[in-house]
Amino acid sequence: MRLVKMIGGLGNQMFIYAFYLQMRKRFSNVRIDLTDMMHYNVHYGYELHKVFGLPRTEFCMNQPLKKVLEFLFFRTIVERKQHGRMEPYTCQYVWPLVYFKGFYQSERYFSEVKDEVRECFTFNPALANRSSQQMMEQIQNDPQAVSIHIRRGDYLNPKHYDTIGCICQLPYYKHAVSEIKKYVSNPHFYVFSEDLDWVKANLPLENAQYIDWNKGADSWQDMMLMSCCKHHIICNSTFSWWAAWLNPLVEKTVIMPEQWTSRQDSVDFVASCGRWVRVKTE
Repeated sequence: MRLVKMIGGLGNQMFIYAFYLQMRKRFSNVRIDLTDMMHYNVHYGYELHKVFGLPRTEFCMNQPLKKVLEFLFFRTIVERKQHGRMEPYTCQYVWPLVYFKGFYQSERYFSEVKDEVRECFTFNPALANRSSQQMMEQIQNDPQAVSIHIRRGDYLNPKHYDTIGCICQLPYYKHAVSEIKKYVSNPHFYVFSEDLDWVKANLPLENAQYIDWNKGADSWQDMMLMSCCKHHIICNSTFSWWAAWLNPLVEKTVIMPEQWTSRQDSVDFVASCGRWVRVKTE
């Protein structure tokens, strides 16, 4: 048995599930472990069933018991200790019980199942509110639609700011807007942020609309709307990365920060479909 630990917000859940799909293609008896999600209160819990209607392939157990079983019986593979190597995920282990821990934030972790990933991560507009449904129709009919995701909120928390929050500040967005104009004439910006007052005060944009109604458990609808845009300006967030990736247009342009964290560049986040342009953040 191979177990894949599920943790994090929606974007990270999607990366982990995509990795699970690739593991399932290679090996039999692969399961997702939701045990730690039962104690994860940072975002909105496990969202993949609600957002995408995915079949239940997970199991959950008492957390202390799971830790004991993992320690006694499982070989644990921690992604951050593999330094980007793919061998730990492709080899056949003699020991039958393997536990995978990580976020797998790169297309290479699901490169063999990209079509299946797209099929699994298909939004159902009928689940969205009326405002989002109307905006979705407008965006789909707008050939110049460019999404901008400006994440502030938790990224401004002191415990996150020095590692991730400091990356995509005002200089990055100014560079990104200038860069997208090299590829898109007369862009129509659709702006997504939990702090639109700050955006309007600091980032003047011509021809922009601001999406401000998807709060809390409805936040996934922002990803759905962003994915309908023709081009994207993303921040160092897996949420906006997936919105850009789910746009299937091969002629799309995605502007992204050259750094993902203070210690990691964004090379691993460049995807194969479309033009992904890394720009400076200072």
